Amino acid sequence: MARMAAAARALASLLTTAALLAAAATALVMWAGWPLPHRWPTADQWATFADQPLAHLPIKIIAALAGWLLWFALVASLALEAWIRFARRPPPLILPRPMRVLAAGMLGTSVVAVATSAHATPPAASSTGVHHPAIHENPVTQPASPHSTGRLGPAHTPDDTGAFPDAPTRPGSDGSSSADVRRQGVDVPGGWIVWPVAAGVLAATAIALLRSRTLAPASALLRAIRAARHGAADPTSEEPTTTTYDIAVLEQDATTAPRLTIGLREATDLGIDALPADGVAITGPGSTDALRGILAAAATSTNATIVIPADLLHALTGAQLSLPGVTPTHDTHAAMHRIQMEIHRRYTLTHETNTSSTDNVHPPLVLLIEPPTVQPRRLAALAELGSEHDVRIVVAGQWDAGDTWSVDRYGRTTAGTATIGRVNMLNPQGLAQLAQALKRTTGPAAVSDQAAPPEPPVSAIFHLSILGPLRLATSSSPAIHIRRSGSRQIAVYLALHPDGTSRYELLEHIFGHMTMSSATTSLDSCLYELRRLLAANDGSALMRLDDTYRLDPQLITVDWWQLLYHLRRGDLTQATTQYAGPIADGHTWPWLPEHRQNARHLIADAHAALARTATTPEQALTHALVGITIDPYSTASHDAAIDAYTRLDQADHAQTLREEMVKRLADLQRVERQRMSE
Repeated sequence: MARMAAAARALASLLTTAALLAAAATALVMWAGWPLPHRWPTADQWATFADQPLAHLPIKIIAALAGWLLWFALVASLALEAWIRFARRPPPLILPRPMRVLAAGMLGTSVVAVATSAHATPPAASSTGVHHPAIHENPVTQPASPHSTGRLGPAHTPDDTGAFPDAPTRPGSDGSSSADVRRQGVDVPGGWIVWPVAAGVLAATAIALLRSRTLAPASALLRAIRAARHGAADPTSEEPTTTTYDIAVLEQDATTAPRLTIGLREATDLGIDALPADGVAITGPGSTDALRGILAAAATSTNATIVIPADLLHALTGAQLSLPGVTPTHDTHAAMHRIQMEIHRRYTLTHETNTSSTDNVHPPLVLLIEPPTVQPRRLAALAELGSEHDVRIVVAGQWDAGDTWSVDRYGRTTAGTATIGRVNMLNPQGLAQLAQALKRTTGPAAVSDQAAPPEPPVSAIFHLSILGPLRLATSSSPAIHIRRSGSRQIAVYLALHPDGTSRYELLEHIFGHMTMSSATTSLDSCLYELRRLLAANDGSALMRLDDTYRLDPQLITVDWWQLLYHLRRGDLTQATTQYAGPIADGHTWPWLPEHRQNARHLIADAHAALARTATTPEQALTHALVGITIDPYSTASHDAAIDAYTRLDQADHAQTLREEMVKRLADLQRVERQRMSE
């Protein structure tokens, strides 16, 4: 019955479309006559027309020509729409969006589906295969990875409906809670990871945000993790602010110690115990991405180590990546020897102390290796001996001595007819971004690389405050409401980049979680709103030059610009008075934490400098304590406060402050040593 109803609806849509087209053509013929000439024009008529093409064409004929052109364009759109629906392939020609939407409506197709998926350019396939013999032993031809970056954010290859067939959806895209993310995992550019891996990235990033004084912009992978945690808000809608203290969130992230997690099965984490005790061979079209997912799991955990031959590591990563928890060896023999010695050490530790293996919990150790061509039984023996000591063997390619897991290109893993679950999947670009996020950076705080504009004119019409709560105002309107979340983000992003930023950068950082067509539409809508709000004197404070956008410093002042201006002049007192709180306080945009921490470090260091040059210990203590309040991890502010307490003969306060600082830094160093020492 359902098929008959669908066929009836399709037939009705086809008859209605044909009737509309026939009626439009009939009306044109009745109004303007038959469109084709009764005889072929003579040479003289062609010459006259070429000399004055419009002189002999009445307005009625021009209107009729335009009508017929629109009629043929509509027919072409319908033909292309039929091509998409029946051939299930991208169209050979992309027509303007209004024609596509109209054609889709006439064929009974969802407008949204046509606008965002059916006519979207298919993502470029990323190369997930690596030129390595062992990895390509699998007889199944490796297809293009679904984790290629064909769209701005986490991407999959859509079918004709714009969705993955039976593939898990991205959590957080509808504003879901972080609990859902923990149960479903996170889609990131270049693949999919379980929440413990994402938490490991957040932990490493949080340590850098709290301790490092120079911070690079957040990568696409890091922004995707943050968006999944908070839920990706619709940039074209209103966005509520939160009152969460971001330093406390960073401290919680930094002290998180995720364990080795290779995947999920029915919302349950798969740890090292999920790997077969007698070893496992990873095969299937998604095997290489899955192997990189295992590397990512070890790199983001605080207690796991992977031993891998250097040539296999290079084949999987495509570059000389340094990953914590991943130990490369010279060759396959060296890798097996290292595992053999570690098994012996763990065996000795367990039996010579007369304790059971459960009393000696060993950190997970994984040997990731190709099928050995020499001493093949040695690998099986290592798997058998190491299974009781938290040692597992993972083989890249066919290996008959152990179990075999087949991984499809979405990460869904099976062992014969048994379902294992979904494992971490990363392509080389995704793993490279993860490695970059795990790097430890240090250095002094520095003024923004972007050149600040000159001192703002007094006659500027608009004033934008991004320090503390976001506020846009004029002399007549103390609070201009910016409704769209995307417009707010653009305003803050442009304020942080006085020299301007490209259209692509706005798409990437603010709308990166959306498809390209949706991101472009949202960007245009948000720019339109912001340009309208900043309209003045037959122009706008939002300027555009080619594909670069910037705020006009002659029409708008920004408190952040004023702060940077005073810092460059060495006027630290004026600079510190400009700081009214964290940048865009109350917002949790994925790209924001690095900018917020850079500003926090700058102001804390400015207060520390003022404390060192203060004329009285009371003034020095005031500045130092303000610096500590702004940045609790500022060693310069703590040193200045301890010195001020000492000068005021308050040794007990100085000792308490020193102990608090030592404990705070020790907590971070302990987690970092755990992560870096494995």
